Amino acid sequence: MVRHVGKNSFSAVATAAALETDVKPLNHFTTMLFFALLISVAFAALGQRRGLERFRYAVWSFALFVLVGVGIAWLMYPFSR
Repeated sequence: MVRHVGKNSFSAVATAAALETDVKPLNHFTTMLFFALLISVAFAALGQRRGLERFRYAVWSFALFVLVGVGIAWLMYPFSR
């Protein structure tokens, strides 16, 4: 294994380890989906609802997180060029 020295050494080591194990890094969309799922489940678990209402709230919350995230990305796209 190659040892990297510098302020980005952890990132370089993590990238080298990912390349050695054929693990693909997550892209922005996948990371957004994971975040939306995690937060939606947390909101549903911490809410005052019961049973099926919790599940519906988690699904609704997840859908809104993804919709808003894609909407914001779509609005920011023209400024990326």
